[in-house]
Amino acid sequence: MKITRTTEPTRAERTQPTAGGAARSSGTAAKAAAGGSTSGSVQLSDLSTRLSQLESQFSQSSFDAGKVSEVRNAISEGRYQVDAGAVADKLLASAAQLAGRKA
Repeated sequence: MKITRTTEPTRAERTQPTAGGAARSSGTAAKAAAGGSTSGSVQLSDLSTRLSQLESQFSQSSFDAGKVSEVRNAISEGRYQVDAGAVADKLLASAAQLAGRKA
């Protein structure tokens, strides 16, 4: 198998010093010089709050270990059948809900 190099530099190449001594970056210095924001940081308190929300959301959900085991066995034995129509219907309903429309 031959691996070809893409035109996009690797992370190491983007941060290696150039002949002028400055490290190459993918437009960060140019963006900062142009007055653009280079900050992508998130406050720890924001992450902590979001984590707490997710923990409470998932602690309220039901989990049926027996059902999971049953499905796992059916898959491994080749008995699991996927209803493509049902999957498609639910996918479309989910997309419609995300778009703000009722399915």
